[in-house]
Amino acid sequence: MDNDDPELDRNGAPVAWDEVRRDYEGGQLTCNGIAHRYKLKRDQLDKRAKANKWLRPGSDEDIDRRLLIKKALGLLERQMDVLEMGMSNGNAAESKVLSDLIRDIDKLIAIERIEARQESPLKNRGEISELRRKLEARINAITKGQA
Repeated sequence: MDNDDPELDRNGAPVAWDEVRRDYEGGQLTCNGIAHRYKLKRDQLDKRAKANKWLRPGSDEDIDRRLLIKKALGLLERQMDVLEMGMSNGNAAESKVLSDLIRDIDKLIAIERIEARQESPLKNRGEISELRRKLEARINAITKGQA
């Protein structure tokens, strides 16, 4: 047995890294608790988490990503308001602006899916679907002049 093999636990058995990641990103256990549960060296856990960019709830990186997504959604909302005002004044909505909005929404949804993959997929899928439904309805209203 190679004592320094990062894929093996202290007993030489393969590590269930998917389960380790779920516990790590779930934040219910301390890092020492996770290392103990999966028979890992603490350094082994820390290196894997850093190399794969796992985030603990409340970490600076986690908060920054959520803040970025929140700000981007706010900007999308503001742009929708500008388009609605233009439509009410008789201006035609530019298809380029709408296609850019849709592309940005898709990117945000992809980020949310990646972020939520290990958290609670069913809850986040519902939230993302609801967000997409609302934005699509609003875009349809703008393009049809019903805003």
